[in-house]
Formats: sequence, C-alpha cells, structure tokens
Amino acid sequence: MHGASSRLQVRLAADAASVPAARRFVADGLTAWGEGGLVDTGELVASELSSNAALHASAEFMHVTLERTADAAAGVRVAVEDDGPVGVEAVLARTLGSDGLSWDELDATGRGLTIVAMLAGRWGVDQTARGKRVWADLLNGGAAHAALDPERAAPDVGPPDGDLPPGWALVRLVQCPVALSLRQDSHLDELIRELQLLAVDEHNSESAAIAEEIRGLLVSPTHARLTGRRAAEQAREEHLEHVDVEMAMPREFGVLVEQLQRAVARADRLCEEGRLLTLASPAELRALRAWMTHEVVGQTSRGAAPVSWPEWLAATPAA
Repeated sequence: MHGASSRLQVRLAADAASVPAARRFVADGLTAWGEGGLVDTGELVASELSSNAALHASAEFMHVTLERTADAAAGVRVAVEDDGPVGVEAVLARTLGSDGLSWDELDATGRGLTIVAMLAGRWGVDQTARGKRVWADLLNGGAAHAALDPERAAPDVGPPDGDLPPGWALVRLVQCPVALSLRQDSHLDELIRELQLLAVDEHNSESAAIAEEIRGLLVSPTHARLTGRRAAEQAREEHLEHVDVEMAMPREFGVLVEQLQRAVARADRLCEEGRLLTLASPAELRALRAWMTHEVVGQTSRGAAPVSWPEWLAATPAA
C-alpha cells in the first residue's frame, strides 16, 4: 500500500552511532509503503551508505532519504547525502578481481560499496549543494549480481526535503540555549562515566542499578542526542546564543526520554548525598532537562506544538 508521501527523509549526525537509526528509518519507511520484501536489502544498503558517510566523509550531518523513483519499475531509492569535504571522486566500488584484489584484500569502505554495487539495480553518486549524495535503487525480486559501476550526474542543488515515516516525529527545541545545552550534555557524560566506574563495586548496588538503567535508556535515542549536540556545537562556532534544534525520532522514544529524566534525577540525589564525586546538576541544568523532556514527550506523544525555552521559563517560575 502506497503511503501519502513518495519521499521520506531524516537528518542525522554523521556519526557511527546514527547508523542504527538510518536502518530503522529505511525499514519503517519500506514497511509503511508495503515494500516488506525490500526491508532486508534496504537495511543493509542504508547501513553501508550511512557508515561510509559517518566514518569517511568528515561530515557534520547526513540526510538519509527513501524515495519512490519516477519509473515504478526502477524500484525504491535509498540515498545518503553528507555535507563533508570528501568529493564524489572518492566514491568507487572496488570490483572483485580488479587490480588483482581479492575480497579479503578490500578495505572496509571498498567492501561496503561493493556490497551496494552488487545488490542495487542501479547506484550512483551526485554532487549536491550540501556535498555529495550516494544512492542505490532497490528492486523487488532483484538478486545479487556482479558489482556495477556508479553513475554520476551533473551537479545539482538537491531535491526538496521529504517527510518522515509513520510512527516518527520531528521534535523541535525552539530557541534552545546553546551554552547551557552543551553544559548539560557534558554533565550527563560525566555522570554516566562515574556511575559506570562505581558499577564495578559490589558495595554500590544503587549506583550500579542507575548506571545500567541510564546506559540502557540512552542506547536507542543516541542518534537524536548526537544530532542535537552537533547542532548546538555548530551554533557555538557561529557565536549564537540560541538555536532551533530539530531531532527526528520514533514516537516511542518519548517514553524513554521521560524515564531517563527520572533516572538522572535519582543520580542527582546521590550527588547531593555525597555518594558521587560529580556535582549535582545546578538549577539551570535541571530546568533545561525538564524543558527538553516536556518538549520531547509532548511532541512525540500528543503532537503538541513546540514551546520555546524563554516561553517555558516564563510559564514555569519554579524552574
């Protein structure tokens, strides 16, 4: 069954931790379109293309796209566009037997692109206004074949943005305070590191339990956290005090973020009791986390309109 949109797109931080989100995005989109037979291949292609963008493009962000091609017989196109400086000429699948190479002699990048070239009906790389886009067309009933050479098109400005799959939401943190956002992210990292160290001590069972809970809660939403952090870091480089942060995520992540907020609050109480070396979150960090949790939960679970940081502060005097 065809969805309302023929083009889905998500922006992710160009980081290896975002690769599972790229796979999930493509799988959810294909499933929503009734293309269940392409899910396994789509996940593999998305994994290889996003891994290359994350590890080898020197990029800040990557845009993962799922698109129904104009020619229905051409299948569904998976594309990953990055904003890194590495040019289109670097994208080349090393075919087996070329230059006397065997499979074992191919590096990780060569293997990944060779897999894509063997699974896709067509694949290619385009220069875009952001950087470059690597794409692959998936065909129903398609079987693996000899690796195809990539197609290259003339430079273009890139297609318009797309929608998200059903079950996903775009969370907007409006006028997020840049410096405070980066401080709270750093504080969370410090807290997690100390809890993990204490978790090996059998006499710190409470710390171990909280550490395990926080670690588990952070696994799925990692890509959203990285995207938010990357946006704040870019804003800091541009000397901005506030920035609108956009993070796409499956809607069930709202529950995980709410649970994470409660777990961090319990860890803060350990800090206040002197049972951890990390200082407890100051009032401004607690207020920021409360606002972020409010926004993620409201926008993912109820489709609520964003409330900016200044508006939330004004309406929450005790924050």
